[in-house]
Amino acid sequence: MDNNVNDFSHRSGNLITLGIVLSILTYWLFAQTFLNLGNVLQDTFHTSQSLLNLSISLTSLITGIFMVAAGNFSDRFGQTKMALLGIVLSIIGSLLLIMTANAYVMLTGRVIQGFSAALLMPSTISVLNLIFEGDRRRSALSWWSMGAFGGTGLASIIGGLVSTYFAWQWIFVISIIFAVIGLVLLLKLRHVQLSKKTTATPFDFVGLIIFTIVMAALSIFITQGKTIGYLSPVGLTLLAVAIMGLLIFIGVDKKKQYPFIDFSLFSNKAYTGVITANFLLNMSVGSIAVFNIFSQKSLGLSTFQSGLVTLPYVIMLLLLVKVGEKSIAKYGPKKSLVAAPLLLSIGVVLFALTFLTGWTYIIVAAIGFTFFGAGVGLFATPALDTAVSTLPKEKTGIASAIFKMASTLGSGFGIAILVAVFSMLATQIGIEKAASIAFVVNIVIVILAFFFSKVFIPKSLDQPK
Repeated sequence: MDNNVNDFSHRSGNLITLGIVLSILTYWLFAQTFLNLGNVLQDTFHTSQSLLNLSISLTSLITGIFMVAAGNFSDRFGQTKMALLGIVLSIIGSLLLIMTANAYVMLTGRVIQGFSAALLMPSTISVLNLIFEGDRRRSALSWWSMGAFGGTGLASIIGGLVSTYFAWQWIFVISIIFAVIGLVLLLKLRHVQLSKKTTATPFDFVGLIIFTIVMAALSIFITQGKTIGYLSPVGLTLLAVAIMGLLIFIGVDKKKQYPFIDFSLFSNKAYTGVITANFLLNMSVGSIAVFNIFSQKSLGLSTFQSGLVTLPYVIMLLLLVKVGEKSIAKYGPKKSLVAAPLLLSIGVVLFALTFLTGWTYIIVAAIGFTFFGAGVGLFATPALDTAVSTLPKEKTGIASAIFKMASTLGSGFGIAILVAVFSMLATQIGIEKAASIAFVVNIVIVILAFFFSKVFIPKSLDQPK
């Protein structure tokens, strides 16, 4: 069967989109709740705090390491196969979490959840890009963005509510239900021929191994740097391995006829511009981490209360995702990609007003989160649409994997850098000034994102599509 959009009725296409959104929520909403389950996990598994900390970051770590490899497999072996395999792995991972009190079985489940997310992200983006066209594709990608960004924003609230009023394991029972429904809805794609590489080319296992080592070293440095010490011998060794490995990887893969990563992707200015802006904009997640620490230490808010202050971020994000989608058809994607960093920067400027006290600062910060969420929401769909629509369809798997890897690394770097700046300065100049300076650093980063969107993305994308 052809993969043309006309082969799918409106209802059938909506069901496929729903299946994909439910499948990615297994990571963005449910697997991410581990960030807020530290105390209750200790009650269940009775293990060391270091092992529990590892379980919290492990899924994201595995996802970041293997996402590009999964995108490559998606292009090579078929997007539908990888998406269905990702859903099955999600179910297995969730079952391992809830069926035992053994900490090492739980860690195995978290690893499997990481592989699941790595397979699901590039493959599901590719499926939507390949079966839909024009407005329907943009609408489907906006729903994908709402599932991903909205799921992340709601993870702490959902995790807190379920773990407070029910057993935490129910989070993953619900995740399994979502995954099963998604699997059933996507089974109809089994007999649809989507784009994939038509020639049997040799697979670059050497490139895969080197890239995996680079990503492992970099991801561990980012996620565990605060524990092991960014400037400790171990931290510096990890950073050196990442940098040297990257140089070796580029040197080796550029000489290969069939490299693990096709560097010709980056000859496309629109793709390079949106990937860089995506990386920089996602670093702003670090401001949310700094705000939570500052509001709890300086203002005395509880975890739940500080989470409520961020609620306008989630609401505006979900609302503006659809605005971003509609703006592509009316104005072209570039206007939204340029405006988004400006909106987000207004939000961070309001966060930086830490000289305000009590309810005054809380209200100003809530207004800031409104602008912050608007910026992220406006950016999401135009960025994703630009990343996958400006390249050949047979490369959408690897292209979308690099796009999402930029998101993952950007948020990881942002949290590491901004929290490190805040922590380093807090003991020297006070919590309020330290938080303000950390937010100013974020503003500089967002201005760079604006620059890349403005300069690198071609004027041809400043027209209605």
